Amino acid sequence: MSLSCLVIEDDLRMQQHIVATVGAQIKEISTLQTASTLEEASQQLTHQIPDLVISDINLHDEEVFSLFKTFSSIPFKIIFITSYSKYAVEAFKFSALDFLEKPFDDSDLISAVNNAIAQINLDQYNKQLEVFFYNFNSLQKNKKLVLKNVEAVHIVPVAEVLYLKSDNNYTEFHTVDARKIVVSKPLKQYHEQLKNYSFFRSHQSYLVNLNFAKTFHKTDSMLALTTGQQIPVAGSKSQALLHKLAQID
Repeated sequence: MSLSCLVIEDDLRMQQHIVATVGAQIKEISTLQTASTLEEASQQLTHQIPDLVISDINLHDEEVFSLFKTFSSIPFKIIFITSYSKYAVEAFKFSALDFLEKPFDDSDLISAVNNAIAQINLDQYNKQLEVFFYNFNSLQKNKKLVLKNVEAVHIVPVAEVLYLKSDNNYTEFHTVDARKIVVSKPLKQYHEQLKNYSFFRSHQSYLVNLNFAKTFHKTDSMLALTTGQQIPVAGSKSQALLHKLAQID
């Protein structure tokens, strides 16, 4: 396999380090080009479409997304680099895209590149990029999740998730349209992502969207949803749940 890579980075020291590290340790990449500005990057992409792009998000106070959005379909894999935007980090996690957060180790860079090479599936990747650009908008409150399993890539609005259920190292997503999507990630990871979006850890095995809460039955510690499901509530979570429910408009 002989692949090409374009490094888009306005910090020349960082740019040179990425080129040296990738060139020395990734044998599949035979061609490495660089760009320091959006104009240079555009010229490079017009001249030759690479297999992989490693790109900082901000170049001289300009966002690189304006360049990538000129493509109707992205014909290459991208590893984004970010240094400060909390919105970017959140958007990456929701979209299931790999990214590097400055400062990063060489091992993180190499791991990200190897992962990108192993997953050159552009149909799937463009779906993830589409969701990322949607989520990256800091004014966009209706976030979407990318859920990947062996069967498909599922794009699910967060507002349409009823609850999550843990099954050992797997997590089941249950949605308003009666879908059950199983992914090979632990519930704890999604708890961290969704806790600021009205999701409550009612039980060790359950994370529930309180926007669908209907009735909390204290006697049997069950939370009834507007869609009919009954979600168990651990005794230690009852008071916290009542507090959360009182805050819902």
